[in-house]
Amino acid sequence: MRVYHVPNTRSTLVLWLLEEIGAPDALTLMTGDERRGEEHVSRHPLGRVPVIEDDEGFVFESLAILLHIADLHPDAGLIPPPGSHERALAYQWSVFGMTELEPAVIEVFVARRKEDDERTAAGAESFRDAAAVVEDGLDGADYLVDGRFTVADLVCGAVLLFARRAELIEGFPRIADYLTAIEARPARQRATAVGAS
Repeated sequence: MRVYHVPNTRSTLVLWLLEEIGAPDALTLMTGDERRGEEHVSRHPLGRVPVIEDDEGFVFESLAILLHIADLHPDAGLIPPPGSHERALAYQWSVFGMTELEPAVIEVFVARRKEDDERTAAGAESFRDAAAVVEDGLDGADYLVDGRFTVADLVCGAVLLFARRAELIEGFPRIADYLTAIEARPARQRATAVGAS
């Protein structure tokens, strides 16, 4: 499997998952300009990363890639068995991270850049509502699914680390502890170092 990667983008999540699994990969390190080039647009129509390539072609969209890779490596234990309640929860939290948490954080970043206080406040409130769900999900648990690290924690953890950069996690002590544990994972540290300047 080849991974097309630009540092400090969502493609880091793919590297992180592969590091957690210990799976080998072929890496194509790209610049921002290269990803907008005609060659990469043939891999991803919007010129984004991540993209993976296998013998059958290309796959884009980070969440689809993460779930697919976790499926390819069931022995790694990063996604529960198909058909189980825990598998449904892994899907639930993974999708929640991308559809409820991340858009609110992005809204805050965009609104702050535009110095739009009203939009910033609305985005922050939307984030707090979603973060409260995660805070409750961590009650009595170190991780979101079955008490162990799964692809759902990789997804939600990455978004919540992004939210912490925006100073949005104050008042969520379980999330704060969760992020300390997530950030300390050696696989994450190795992945974020790839291509870092």
